[in-house]
Amino acid sequence: MITTEIAELEDVRAVAADFFAKHRAALDDDGSPRYDRGLWRRACSDLGVAAILEPETDGGLDGGAAMLAAVLVEAGRSLSPLPLLGSAVLAQTALRLVAEDAERAELLDGLVAGEVIATLAPWEESLTRVTATAEGRDWSLTGTVSRVLDGGVADLALLLAPVDDRVGLFALGTGGEAPSWEPQPTVDLTRTFARLRLDGTPARLLGVADRGVVDQLAHWRTLAVVGDQLGGAEACLDATLDYLRTRVQFGRVLGSFQSLKHQCADLAVLVDDIRSALAHLVWALDESPGDVPSAAAVAAIAGSDAYVTCAEEMVHLHGGIGFTWEHDAHRYVRRALTDRGAFHDVRAAREELLAAHGL
Repeated sequence: MITTEIAELEDVRAVAADFFAKHRAALDDDGSPRYDRGLWRRACSDLGVAAILEPETDGGLDGGAAMLAAVLVEAGRSLSPLPLLGSAVLAQTALRLVAEDAERAELLDGLVAGEVIATLAPWEESLTRVTATAEGRDWSLTGTVSRVLDGGVADLALLLAPVDDRVGLFALGTGGEAPSWEPQPTVDLTRTFARLRLDGTPARLLGVADRGVVDQLAHWRTLAVVGDQLGGAEACLDATLDYLRTRVQFGRVLGSFQSLKHQCADLAVLVDDIRSALAHLVWALDESPGDVPSAAAVAAIAGSDAYVTCAEEMVHLHGGIGFTWEHDAHRYVRRALTDRGAFHDVRAAREELLAAHGL
């Protein structure tokens, strides 16, 4: 990557860092997320977060994986509750890969401007638990899908379902009977999940693609989640180091104890592992498609386990204050566990990595 491109990415990162630092996740007294649509519109207008992956011919920034990762790391650092993953990455990527040009064009302007928030149901369930039935030119869907990110909050719900031996992308909430949403409890206080129940619910078919599209979607989801994991892990390490540099116990600064230095050094190595894995995945997505499957598997493994470890050690190394509701430590633990449990199957990633190397 040439020096000019590196400088541009650093500018993007700095602007994103400033934006998200000023707008950290606001929680109600009961711990429920305060979803701010006005802030999402500002993120789309000021940062262009929903335009990063869109081609310039469609009014996008064509920033690729590198620009997206720079923004997502900063969003993860501040535990942003905004629908970057569900709307800007998953839903819009599904539209680019599957939807017909005319169908996508009709929806794109509202999504890029932040006026419309979309979500994509987890395809691991929708492709096995949802049945699509054609009635002339009309379609209806029947089935149940759990853990839909921003379910019941998003304006537009997208869903992948089998169409003959291919994959169809369907839109819900565009008119007619609305889908039924059942809120689901979540460990992560900054996100909303819901169960989607469909019983002959009218749907609009946006396009059809080969089943290989699922793998492409999974790779972009991995990029987004690992970016979030890197930002969160860096925040955990930075907060822990700041605390250990200033907290005095037994007449000494805690950071002067050798055992704590070693623990922090181990965490720094884990954070660097995520950073390296994410950089490799960014390179593969932008420059070397053949290397994407193995790079995505490595990133999923590195990001998931390392973020959980950094978040849990943040609690331990902060002592008593780290276990309180008022401190941010538990929020990072919750986010780390959700990133790993809801979006990554680490065991499957290990199997994919072995398969990619012929083992």
